[in-house]
Amino acid sequence: MKKLIEIKHLDIGMFLEAEVVREEREGEEQRFVVPLNAIQAGSSTKRARLTGNMHERIERDGGLMVSSPAYIDRFRELGYTTVSIDTDKGKDLPETIKPLTDPNRPAPPPGRLVHFDEEIERATEARAQTTDTLKTALEDVASGRGVDATALAGASEVITESILRNMDAMVSLTRIKAHDAYTAVHCMNVCTLVVAMANGQKLNRSILNMITTASLLHDVGKTRVPLEILNKPGRFEPHELQEMRKHASYSGDIMREEGGFPEEAIAIATQHHEMMNGSGYPLGLKGDQIHPYARMTAVADVYDALTAKRVYKPGMPMYQALLRIIKNRGTEFDDDTVEGFIKVLGLYPVGSLVEMNTKEQAIVVEPNPLDSRKPKVALLTMPNQKPRAVPLVASLIKRSEAEGREITKVLDPENFDVDVEEIMKEVKERGEATERRRR
Repeated sequence: MKKLIEIKHLDIGMFLEAEVVREEREGEEQRFVVPLNAIQAGSSTKRARLTGNMHERIERDGGLMVSSPAYIDRFRELGYTTVSIDTDKGKDLPETIKPLTDPNRPAPPPGRLVHFDEEIERATEARAQTTDTLKTALEDVASGRGVDATALAGASEVITESILRNMDAMVSLTRIKAHDAYTAVHCMNVCTLVVAMANGQKLNRSILNMITTASLLHDVGKTRVPLEILNKPGRFEPHELQEMRKHASYSGDIMREEGGFPEEAIAIATQHHEMMNGSGYPLGLKGDQIHPYARMTAVADVYDALTAKRVYKPGMPMYQALLRIIKNRGTEFDDDTVEGFIKVLGLYPVGSLVEMNTKEQAIVVEPNPLDSRKPKVALLTMPNQKPRAVPLVASLIKRSEAEGREITKVLDPENFDVDVEEIMKEVKERGEATERRRR
């Protein structure tokens, strides 16, 4: 039985799933062992080199027996945090330690190491931890103390690892907004969406880490915008708008002053309001003048801003915001970037209120990476539109649960007095035993 485990639980006698990677260097073939389904922390791309005939055994057996503490120490040194073991070929975990994903369940969807429901708790904790770190970072910059690079790097690691395990969990949490810490939560949401898009491009870990940190800080320049402008509850006057738009340049300035940020990171911060047709700011860049990672940040930034509820405007329903993005693909937004964004978010983002072909109302509670048209939903009403005593959770990809149901329409929760977060909370806590609640 194959089990995904944390590296700290790897022990002598366990069989580590791994493969052999070959590279030609200076006319000589070199062989390296790479653990399967592994997550490697930090910016390290180093691998363990093989000597002798060890590669033949690994290729024959599909991995290697951990026979020495030196093996464990070496993989830890290389930054691996998650590895896979085969308990049919070696020792199992102690009964008191659980693997990261239940081996008795069907395998997680492609591109996911664990299931959505197995990651959501870790993602929620990572999000809260990172948001707190980011709030502190923004306060430090505003007060002239500078960025705590170590704390920010640690927070970036936590986010990236959660997204690498199952990006859908962290992405689903971007629906959560906050009034008291808008900038920090906005940066967290944008970062999550951008890193999920970047992960879809199979970028290496060092680049993902750079993107994570840069997108977390993309709005750090707002700390230099006067508070009376930044917190204004209404429409900006022309001179106020001009000052507000300087925040993107300020973000780049702060990164340069701090030092240690590569030009790609600075481009993410300074160009995240540039549009493909040249209508953006601060430089009015067009097309290929805009860095590819900044194009991703631009899409995520607009989406999160549209869906945020502010003092001066209601939040746009997620589906409508997604349609706005799609409508402007090829003009304001890069075509391929929008395509990647749709794959990350799904057609019906988690938390969407939808209507079925049966006239039942439902909330999307879990995405379906295999077919975004058929997520898992919690049915709130019956076909006669009377409230259910408890929501019925159904996966629309499973015929036995869907029973012919299809999503036909997206609704605005405000118009139906549905408290999405309250229902999501109760479905999460008690599943189908949850009573439906309305505000």
